[in-house]
Amino acid sequence: EGGDSGASSGNDTGEGTNGGSGGSIEGPVKIGLLAPLSGPFALTGQEVRRGVEMAREHLGGQIQGANIEVVTRDSRGDPSGALEGARALVEQESVHAIIGPSISSAGISVLPYIRDQGQIPILPTQVSSVDAREGDNCTKYSYFIWVSNRHTVPVGVDFIQDLPNHVDRDFDPKKVHFFAPDYALGQNNLKLLKEEMQARNGEVVGSTLAPIGTQDLSSYISEISNSEADVVTGVLTPGMAVRLINQATDFGLPEEKVMMFNSGKPVDQITQASVGEKADGWYGTYFYNPASESDINQTFKELYPSDSDLLPNASCGSGFETVRAIALAIEQAGSTDPDAMTNALGGLSWDSIFGPAKFRASDGQIELDFVGATRQDTEFTVLEEYPDIIPENRC
Repeated sequence: EGGDSGASSGNDTGEGTNGGSGGSIEGPVKIGLLAPLSGPFALTGQEVRRGVEMAREHLGGQIQGANIEVVTRDSRGDPSGALEGARALVEQESVHAIIGPSISSAGISVLPYIRDQGQIPILPTQVSSVDAREGDNCTKYSYFIWVSNRHTVPVGVDFIQDLPNHVDRDFDPKKVHFFAPDYALGQNNLKLLKEEMQARNGEVVGSTLAPIGTQDLSSYISEISNSEADVVTGVLTPGMAVRLINQATDFGLPEEKVMMFNSGKPVDQITQASVGEKADGWYGTYFYNPASESDINQTFKELYPSDSDLLPNASCGSGFETVRAIALAIEQAGSTDPDAMTNALGGLSWDSIFGPAKFRASDGQIELDFVGATRQDTEFTVLEEYPDIIPENRC
């Protein structure tokens, strides 16, 4: 298996945690990291791993006096690699909890194994497809730091309908054209968007799905340009976002259409680091406001390496906050016992870099505040706020 498969114990200095139960536990605390460190999602995996290490530094390398060991497996960005990695973390490394995996298809592969055999807490990161979180894939062990399509689609439609207050041209927010990569995330998002638009007397008048990794988007951009819709919406991977913004700008598409994507990709920090001013005038809904002045966000930005080509971002934040959530759960439980940790994660609330965060006990969904934002002179600019977003329980 590729990637860093060794364990690292913490010798870093940083802010320690204040234990809810007091005292210390028998160490070490072994946290498994299951991330795509190779393949098409490697950038996401690398940022999640960076966030995990930043959190370990922030916690002073310890939880309740026990050293934190991070054991990493490369999921390779595919379902079989993710399942192989999860089995290794549980059965060979005996980790106390797993962070990851980082894509929807990997989550769908891993979560039934955790429910039926692994039976330890798992905190997936970028697993947005509802198929990984509902029905047969429900598990009492899973807690989701990343939002699902059921979070983002209604907020996205809200923001599209609010955009006439912010966009200085006439357009019809009731008709949209959908664009996304052609895999579980995009397919699921399209299905939910059609339902949401119909419920609000709107319509998805066309859809364009491009294979992951497509480099030349010109034919897809032409298809979008010919759509009768004034608004283009959907979801994007980081790489697809960068390619779309660069190529669509060259084609003049943002002058023709209002470009608003869920999961923040046109306005988020990873994209911004690559495209600069080309993202100005694009729109997105997101649960991470990099301009937040909260103490923990300031700490997070200070911990983020200044020599990185990127900016402090939500993917990195997902690794950072899952480690913090695990630490809080162990403190409250006073133990690394998997059932005690799982019970503590249920209903856990804390101040995160994303704002007030809470895991719903009944199904592990995250409750977060959202914003509708744009980039103005390359700065993340909030236009609308949508607080306390969480979909109904479907487990």
